[in-house]
Amino acid sequence: MLKLMTAALAVLASVVVPAQSAAAAERFWELQLNLCNSGIAGCYQQGRSVPEAGDLIVRLRPDLVTLNEICRNDLADRLVPSMLTAWPGDRIHQFFAPALRKDTGTPVKCTNGQDYGNAVIGRVPAAAYQGVKTWTGRYTSQDTGNEQRTYACVYAIGHHLGCTTHLSASSEPVALAQCRSLLFDVIPQIRAAEGFTGRTVAGGDFNLEYDTSDPENAQNCVPPGHVRKGDGSVQHVVFSNDLAFVSTQEYSMRYTDHPAFLVRLTKP
Repeated sequence: MLKLMTAALAVLASVVVPAQSAAAAERFWELQLNLCNSGIAGCYQQGRSVPEAGDLIVRLRPDLVTLNEICRNDLADRLVPSMLTAWPGDRIHQFFAPALRKDTGTPVKCTNGQDYGNAVIGRVPAAAYQGVKTWTGRYTSQDTGNEQRTYACVYAIGHHLGCTTHLSASSEPVALAQCRSLLFDVIPQIRAAEGFTGRTVAGGDFNLEYDTSDPENAQNCVPPGHVRKGDGSVQHVVFSNDLAFVSTQEYSMRYTDHPAFLVRLTKP
């Protein structure tokens, strides 16, 4: 069994809902980003993926952003301010969850000394905001490396549940087990605990491809009542079927080795 750790989270926000926010209320767009900003991986580009991602957030105005391979301060330095710029009258939530070291149980560090991990940023119209609750945990199934994979989930009360994760890069069977743990165990536990049956989105770098000839097919971690969309490689977004699918789009990124992956949905 996984241990779910909960915590309340302060939210950056302003208080007036502009006309453009109300006009966009029926759409729910999810932007998945892997920014390769640890400083360790070969795809690292001296932190330039973060402002690149911030500019994209301002331009696309996603409702939810799921982030992998970032440093904790990337949120406050650029990513959350970009979301505030995109949605100046809405309530913006954020939650960062570090990957954990196998040998010590402490957060993995970026080369700049900050915690390294995953995050969720989202927006709720000010009039609909009722607070947020957050969850993180370490998967029971792990590969032999020192980095222990985790998940981050945020429940914007009564509005949406958003989760992200970065799964094992060295073992597809482990990545699939982690994916199924999140989608079949963790998320249903959160929904049951909160009495929430509404819009739910999980985005991340699953390190699994959609390949029906492969037993570690990304589709094999999609529970009933949910839909998966992928970028043609290892990034996927899984959402509850009370959200209607509209389209997907990939955006080339100069300073990371993954494209930005946008999934356009509409909400009831």
